[in-house]
Amino acid sequence: MPNNTCLKGGLQPYVPSPEKPWDERRIHHLYNKLSNGAPLNLINAAKANTPSKIIDYLFTTALSHPLPGEIRSGVKTIDYSYPWKEQDIAEDPDAYYKYLELVHMWFNGMVTEGLRHKLVLFWSNHFVTTSDATGNRPTWVFQYYWILHNYALGNFKEFVKAIGLTPAMLIYLDGRYNYAGNPNENYARELMELFTMGVGNYTEKDIAEVARSLTGWNILYYEKVAGSGNYFVGPLKVGEYKIYRYNHDWKNKNIFGKSVGNFGGVVPADDVIAATKAKTEYDSLHDVIFDVKKREIATFICKKLYKFYLYNDPPTDIINGLADVFIASSFDITTVLKTLFKSEHFFDDASIGISIKSHIDNQIHFFRSLDLEPGKDYYKYKWINGAFKNEVPDPVNYPNAGNRDALSGLYYQTANLGQTLFNPINVAGWPGHRAWLNEFTLVNRWRYNRDQFDYYLYYDWTKEKYRSFLKSLTNNSTDPDFIVRKVLAYFITIDMPIEIVETAVGVFKATVPANYFLNGTWNLDYNMVPRQFMDLMKYIITLPEYQLL
Repeated sequence: MPNNTCLKGGLQPYVPSPEKPWDERRIHHLYNKLSNGAPLNLINAAKANTPSKIIDYLFTTALSHPLPGEIRSGVKTIDYSYPWKEQDIAEDPDAYYKYLELVHMWFNGMVTEGLRHKLVLFWSNHFVTTSDATGNRPTWVFQYYWILHNYALGNFKEFVKAIGLTPAMLIYLDGRYNYAGNPNENYARELMELFTMGVGNYTEKDIAEVARSLTGWNILYYEKVAGSGNYFVGPLKVGEYKIYRYNHDWKNKNIFGKSVGNFGGVVPADDVIAATKAKTEYDSLHDVIFDVKKREIATFICKKLYKFYLYNDPPTDIINGLADVFIASSFDITTVLKTLFKSEHFFDDASIGISIKSHIDNQIHFFRSLDLEPGKDYYKYKWINGAFKNEVPDPVNYPNAGNRDALSGLYYQTANLGQTLFNPINVAGWPGHRAWLNEFTLVNRWRYNRDQFDYYLYYDWTKEKYRSFLKSLTNNSTDPDFIVRKVLAYFITIDMPIEIVETAVGVFKATVPANYFLNGTWNLDYNMVPRQFMDLMKYIITLPEYQLL
């Protein structure tokens, strides 16, 4: 693995040249980083466009995708979020299935849409909460997931403000137990340490003052019929919040040398006035943090984004340049990401194929690269007679029944490897990089990839998809050496040693009589080609280079 002194190029826009051509390798690199790969038709289509146009198109498309719980039908957007709304405070018997549906939705989005869903994975590992902490209340998990999508490519300061008042966060970091006179500092500490500026840029006094400013916030419950005593939970929409006025500290706070929330210690006369004043203070608090610590915040976030997309040891000059862009754009996430992805630095040879895949990256890359469909419709559960019903009659005894196979497989496989959607390992999230690989995870990555290959080889339509893929990739070549080299280059962006190539060719040819390749009997219409391709892929996934993106 390189160190950051090996990484070259600046943030000036990449211009293709004979030394740095806009070729299949760089196209794969772009799609690998942005969306964990792409099907062959998108790789081929990109050749006819400029890198800048492709990147603009991918971001525009990501911004236009429906948000969670929405379905587009022509020009209409249909609300499909009702399964997660109006959940009674009492325990929900369908909670697990609603949670699993969100998992399916996310995995399906990562496979079929790519960019925004991969970025949401980053933000879920940045603004960590867990479904376990919410008691697996799917309403709160859905709202958290919706917030991640809504702000993923938007304004980072507004993102921070929105995430802090979600029930998931108020529960996970104890914000609902933060009272005047007895402040709980958990969220205040993580707001600065993990969510905005990083360690070393604040004091314990700053934490205490921020915690005081955040007192009194809690979860908003709704009463179905006034006076009925029958309450249900959200999900809250953006701009809805609950402040308990007697739990908020209405005295002045001094945060980074600025006065915040100076209401003279007087509790407002009613809840409406209290909510307005408390929200004004909440916004002012974030204004102060982002004004006084703008450089620290921009540097911290740009470094985390760089580590997620490119490499674990970012060059200082690149991070400083990205931080300048982030500040100048008033913390616009899309602007800073486009600057990175369009840069000479991003497309430099030394930046290609150097990040270790997460477990989810590994599985999604397989699906996207081969254009496989894990679920033609990820809304697997239906609202029937006032209840959220699972279409699979017995999911416990028959967990692989029907159209849940691949999506559930992705969930259980990645969870078994240690990357469970909606449940990062701790408040700091998954550490990533080399932590993804050990004896257990590597062997089981191989096993799970093989399971996926075998699963799809079972179906005739997928067999022919593999055959068509090879024909399109190689222009229907009859040269097994050329075919193998093209497959290796398609899945691995690093040049492979000749001995690896020769071994791969041997694996590809092993099940076919040698004379068939000499006398013209063998071509890509030969009946064993799908099996040959699977054998080749089962070898490729064991290569160390396959673990890199």
